[in-house]
Amino acid sequence: MSVIKWPFLALGFLLIFAAVPAATAPPEQDYLQQAKLAQKTGEYEKALDLYTKAIRAGANDADTFFRRGLVYEKLGNNQEAIHDYTRAVQLNPSLESAWNNRGSSYYRLGRFDQAVQDYTKAIELNTSYALAFYNRGNAYYGKGDLERAIQDFTRAIQIDPSDPDSFNNRGWALLQKGNPQEAVKDFDRALDLNPHYSLAYYNRGSARLKIGDNDGSIQDFSKAIEFHPDYALAYFQRGNGYFNKEEFDKAIEDYNHAVRISPAYPDIYNNRGWVYFRKGNLAQALRDISKAISMNPKLARAYANRGWIHKTSGELTKAIQDFTQAIELESGNAALYSYRSSCYLETGQPGNAMKDLEKATSLDPNDTEALLTLGTLKERSGDYNSAVEIFSRLVSKRPQDPGFRFNLGIAYGKQGRIADALREFNKTIEIDPGYREAYFKRGIAHEFLGETERARRDFAKALSLPEDKKTAGALRQPVNTAHVRQMMNSK
Repeated sequence: MSVIKWPFLALGFLLIFAAVPAATAPPEQDYLQQAKLAQKTGEYEKALDLYTKAIRAGANDADTFFRRGLVYEKLGNNQEAIHDYTRAVQLNPSLESAWNNRGSSYYRLGRFDQAVQDYTKAIELNTSYALAFYNRGNAYYGKGDLERAIQDFTRAIQIDPSDPDSFNNRGWALLQKGNPQEAVKDFDRALDLNPHYSLAYYNRGSARLKIGDNDGSIQDFSKAIEFHPDYALAYFQRGNGYFNKEEFDKAIEDYNHAVRISPAYPDIYNNRGWVYFRKGNLAQALRDISKAISMNPKLARAYANRGWIHKTSGELTKAIQDFTQAIELESGNAALYSYRSSCYLETGQPGNAMKDLEKATSLDPNDTEALLTLGTLKERSGDYNSAVEIFSRLVSKRPQDPGFRFNLGIAYGKQGRIADALREFNKTIEIDPGYREAYFKRGIAHEFLGETERARRDFAKALSLPEDKKTAGALRQPVNTAHVRQMMNSK
């Protein structure tokens, strides 16, 4: 979470530009002195009126427009601030602070490209301008350019290593870039510099949550709440930490607190609903997740969660509808296709299941569970070539998995490649000598080749093994690809 440190120059610094009024100062000088005093004491409406009077009376220098731009920023009028900063740089193109501040006004309006241009101009005028690097880093972050944002925050830190905001913001960018371990180091440094930095505690807690340090994350979110008792997101995230620890009652308590503070945040209902599901309260789970969907009809993870609850309840048509809606919203999410395929399998629609599994494995080629089920379905449908290709991929990923070897042997056998099938059954038994079904299949292969004695020995061995022998690898006939993988939001 980014912190915007507005680039206002300290008024004490600005005063060195002011001319010492003479005994017979012109009217605009009187207005300017009164305006500066009002600005210093926080009377911004009064300061704005006085600066405007000074300009009308003849004050037409860059410093006056710059100062009035600062007042407009304080009053939240960024468009007028931009007008004044523009006038200031027209009068004095080397006024780096005006370029920097105009960039911040553009930033607040979401005009990140223009903000970057202005911060860059300020940096060209002063290559040691730490604040401009920091602000440009925020603008790059706003554009989604995490790499450049990190580079600028790094440069700001090199210039001013005592600024906790630069460490905090670089840490957040690193976290969004998928590097939570490095992010934690930056948040550590920010907190060393400012032990009361509640946002850095929240951010470090979020990073710790990503790396599975649930206890550490809970401590950080608790610290953030200690500084800000109404920090709804901190309660929400602490609830996620408790959920990960399966302390469901504590998670619900935190989600309830977050709802009281921020009742319009749909993810709280979604996550609380999933916890109720894990506790076995399906009715409350459906109410919460449906509430999240009503608040945000584009919340894909809520449709996925509700779909899974419907699936658990045996309402497969509703589950398929919810998974379909989730896929329409997040078509690149491989897990959603796997979830829906499991419903298609249970409703006797193997063709649709195969289509979904093909899509899932194209999006996530490392999903061995989806590949295994797809390969089994291909073999059952008579597409032995595809089955061999899929099971060969699985064996290449995990060559010591006897289940993958066994399935590949079955596919080779269906192709009529008995020697290849025997090789895979031999390897299966070598890896797991207790794999009962492998002895049966190898016996059939020997029998097919006319090797009656070998076949008899394999059948005898298979019959000597218990039927419920657990194999080390994948099951022969998986019928459900989708495990419960919570679709919860973590900020």
